[in-house]
Order: sequence, then C-alpha cells, then structure tokens
Amino acid sequence: EQGPWTGAMPAAKVPIPEGWDGQVLGRWREEYATQAVPSAMLSGTTLFCFMAVLPGSPEMALVDAARNRKASIFGCEGHKIYHSSKSDWATWGTGQKTLVNTDTFIKIWQQVKHDGLHLLHDWTVKVDADCVWFPARLRAHISSLKAPADAPVYLKNAMAKYTNGGFLGAIEILSRVAIEKYFDNADGCVKHIGLKSGEDGYLKDCMDALGVGYMVDELIMNPSPQP
Repeated sequence: EQGPWTGAMPAAKVPIPEGWDGQVLGRWREEYATQAVPSAMLSGTTLFCFMAVLPGSPEMALVDAARNRKASIFGCEGHKIYHSSKSDWATWGTGQKTLVNTDTFIKIWQQVKHDGLHLLHDWTVKVDADCVWFPARLRAHISSLKAPADAPVYLKNAMAKYTNGGFLGAIEILSRVAIEKYFDNADGCVKHIGLKSGEDGYLKDCMDALGVGYMVDELIMNPSPQP
C-alpha cells in the first residue's frame, strides 16, 4: 500500500486485518554489510558510468563541459547519456518534500539493460549532471574497500545522517552482479515498493529486499552547507 511513511514506519496506524490471530508470517528483509575480502578475491574497478539528463535543460551545458574536459562519466571505461523526463515534487505526512522521479529512472534502467554496456565492466555508476567527481578517485575508493568479485554490492556513499541511510542519489555505485539482480527482479520491486518516492530511496529499498549487500565509504560524497 502507498501512504505517508516516517523512516521505516507508517505515519498512520495500520488497521489489523480481520481474522488475523497475531502470527507473524514474515518480515521485510533488512540491509546487511558485505565484508572485505583478501586480495586474491577482489573485484576489479572498471566503470560503466551514465547520466540521465533533461533535454533542453541547463544540464545539457554541464554535459558538454564534462565531455570537453573528458571529466565525469567521460573518464570512465564505458559511458552513456540517457534522456530523462520532468518529475514532480510530493509532500509526505511528515511535511518533508521529495522529488518523485522513480518512474523516470525505472525506464532509464530499462534502457541500461537493453544496451548491455554494464556487462563489460565491474561497476555501474549513475551520476547527476551537476555532481562533481573524479573516476580515478572513485576507482581508488573502490579498491580500498576490498569488495569481493562476483558479489552483489552497492556502496553507501555518505554519512547516514544526511538521508536514506547514507545512499545519496547524486552518485550511485553498484556492482555488475547487483545490477543483474535488479534487472531480474525489477517488476517485483515496482509492485511491492511502488513509485511514489525518490529514485535513490526506491533503488536502495529494492537492493535491500533482494539481498544485495552494502559497503560504506562516507568520503565518496560529503555534502557541505558551504560548497
């Protein structure tokens, strides 16, 4: 059911189903941490990176600037630009606002699957056009985490206090196996998680529900009140 939520709990009390005897039939699968592994078992660090940009928006100038400097996604081993569509804002029962763009990004992820470029690289990186980052530094961060090869992993990129448990959508980093697991189960995530949220919250919930583990590097993205 869709409705206002506060953190992981509904803001309004959910009525008890008629005839329920109180037996717990199952729970939401919780997130879990993936552990570092020895050098012989490490993932590689090749990157497939993409942006989703709104045609005719100021984002296009940012893309051109990055392309001319061979920066951002153009410094990855593989890259692609996808076109997005305009999204709306929604207000939860808590009074907080969020950009409801999950439906747009589900369609973009479908294009990623169709192109298949992610299969050629160890990690897939989705970035916003206005995210300033350096692929070489990201490879160093991934290497330092000692992530296991051929394992489903997503990276928490910031301190949990900022939002979404430390998984911020400006730069989303997922292993090839994690992406494939998502593609195999995307319809189920849409059905059970829904579309009325920001895409990063949807993606994290889906990863956790599918049993994709996380690793943490809070220095990948460190938001500042004075950028």
